[in-house]
Amino acid sequence: MRARLLRPLALLALLLTACAGGRGRAPERTCLVLSVGGVKGLAHLGAIDALKARGERIDCVVGTSMGAVVGSLYASAPQEDLRTRYRRFYAEYARQTRDEARTRGLASAAVGLAAVLLSGGSAALAAAVGALTGLGGLGSVAKLDHARFERTLAVEFAGARIESLPLPFATLYQRAVNGGLERVVAREGDLAHAVAASANNPLLFEGTDLKELDPGADRVAAVPVHDACALFPHARLLTLNVTSEPAFYGRDLPCEVVEIRIGGAEPPPEALEGEGDAFERIYEAGFDATRAALERQASR
Repeated sequence: MRARLLRPLALLALLLTACAGGRGRAPERTCLVLSVGGVKGLAHLGAIDALKARGERIDCVVGTSMGAVVGSLYASAPQEDLRTRYRRFYAEYARQTRDEARTRGLASAAVGLAAVLLSGGSAALAAAVGALTGLGGLGSVAKLDHARFERTLAVEFAGARIESLPLPFATLYQRAVNGGLERVVAREGDLAHAVAASANNPLLFEGTDLKELDPGADRVAAVPVHDACALFPHARLLTLNVTSEPAFYGRDLPCEVVEIRIGGAEPPPEALEGEGDAFERIYEAGFDATRAALERQASR
């Protein structure tokens, strides 16, 4: 009888030991987690370059809104120069806008990339976009075209599918269902479509069908630490956060979270052109903040 009682107790002790060891084990991989952030999200470009300069190995990427845009550019071609790739993306958007301007009578500037990536929709932001595009006023924001943005991504990604990328990638967006919204985690399917859905702000796009939306209003999805850990358990999550709030997640996650806060003021919309002082300042802000955070961590 005593032997029968001891046997299950021994098994329970082994199970508890294994669980405790799982909580304390070294991370299995390192994932980038990229926040939403509007124009300020360009800091993600510099932050990723700082990680590469330090020799950090990145095994997976999760991002939302602007974080999805930058994260997908990196995950689909991790060996390419990230700034060059972003500039090529912007140039394609500008080209498509000029082509449409010739046939539809729109302004000849690169209308609306700023608003595509902004996470707000305030009057001040809309006015700034109008000034950048040469249209001026809030009425110009209504001319922004989500379909053009998705087409630009499709050109850059050349039909790439999420599940076939060199680095595992995921993004999040909200989908309208039965009068409400459900959060969608995209881990497969057309990359351009998923990223466009994650960046889709109905306050700024004309003609968007409201079926798939930017998840930035969801505080958990704004800096998607929780979802990244669910997708890649026991990972080290290098979290690049350009928002004004710390990442929101449970402290009992089975992941090591390294959050790097990137401060500073919101850059002017012209930074999105990928050139000039405004762009260089936000790029350097991301690079410097990330480098400093890694140095602090290494000195502990």
